[in-house]
Amino acid sequence: MKKVAFFAGLAALGSIPAMAQSPITFNARGLVVVSDADLAASALMDGKLLRDNTSKDQLTTIKFPVERGSKGLGSALVSNSALGYSKTLAVSPTGSLAFVLENRVRPEDGVGEYKDISNEFPVGEKLFVVDISNLAAPKAKFGFPVGKRPTSIDVNKNELILSTGDTGKELVFIEAGPDGKPARFLNLPAALDTTNRIIDISWHPSGDFIAFTLDNSNEVGLYKVIREAGKLKNVEMVGKPVKVGTDPSFGKFTSDGKHYLVLDAKGPQGKGAGEGEVFVVDFSMDGAVEHKVAGQAPVGLNTGSFALSPDGTMLVTANAGKSGSPWAEAGAGTGASLSLYKVANTGALTKVADYPFEGIYPQSVAFDKDGSNLAVSVFEYLEYGSGNGGVEFWSVTKGETPALKKQGAKVSVAKGAHTLRVIP
Repeated sequence: MKKVAFFAGLAALGSIPAMAQSPITFNARGLVVVSDADLAASALMDGKLLRDNTSKDQLTTIKFPVERGSKGLGSALVSNSALGYSKTLAVSPTGSLAFVLENRVRPEDGVGEYKDISNEFPVGEKLFVVDISNLAAPKAKFGFPVGKRPTSIDVNKNELILSTGDTGKELVFIEAGPDGKPARFLNLPAALDTTNRIIDISWHPSGDFIAFTLDNSNEVGLYKVIREAGKLKNVEMVGKPVKVGTDPSFGKFTSDGKHYLVLDAKGPQGKGAGEGEVFVVDFSMDGAVEHKVAGQAPVGLNTGSFALSPDGTMLVTANAGKSGSPWAEAGAGTGASLSLYKVANTGALTKVADYPFEGIYPQSVAFDKDGSNLAVSVFEYLEYGSGNGGVEFWSVTKGETPALKKQGAKVSVAKGAHTLRVIP
């Protein structure tokens, strides 16, 4: 009895954590991660791909709780690209399907460098559907063309909205069947001039509006969804788009739908000209007044995306810094960080703290179902040899003084990990 009491006391004091809990905690059924094998993170800066021609793009599924070894991890070959910002992956609300945009395709084996990687990299045009119902064995089911250089995808129930760089196909709507096949496929009127293209798109929580980011004019705008007998029929522009910063991209509505937060990285991927910003946009849903920028807050250098906690009170950005610099440069592989903010009911952001982050080019971040933990993608590590990407985990302290704390283990995935989503 004395021994039982002794060990119970140690457990209560946290003196035997290895016996009491897993080193990774994440409150969800799983995660899905996509990895681009066609370039090193430093290619975003110098155009040198430094790729292994035997490696292929992958989708990886992670089942929780995580077990040692590869049990509970699954992978499938799925073409994807890190050049498509951070919204080329979506998961169905049921958690049974993943939708992956093929923003770019694999270069020919002999190609090792591009002078202008953004404009010269071969263009993709497909959406791939992957069955992730069995997290140990995801299966790529099929793909179909949606438009050249698809840039962003978001899901509302069984409705997919996509943006592409293809004239006449800037805005694509798909009603997906239970197996992911398109039951309806519509090219919607984007009402844009030929100099603009949509690079990011988001459903409003109500499913009645769609927000978008424009590349060349550096604006965000709003579409109203027109339905007939409950089915999407068309969209119409609400008001005029509003200018936000110098290079806006990734956007997301707050959980109550009152505010739209938009990231401005101040430059192309990996080439930020300085610290970025998150803008708070208040849309006029009826168009009676102009949309307006209601606030803004500084974020880190080369920020790839952000995540909002499920209760809407916290925001975390993934900042690559100069970690993606060519390895011969001083400071390469270091300088990444996470930034934590409190979010007020008005949408205003107050920075809490920055947290140093190990790993190269963290680009995607996600809270778990109750906002108690955080997952972050890592493109690669400063490791010679074949190398891996990863997913790292952080615990979240909630309340008036929120905080982040790195967990004791990570999950290795294919090199080039750039976007992740939670499987409910």
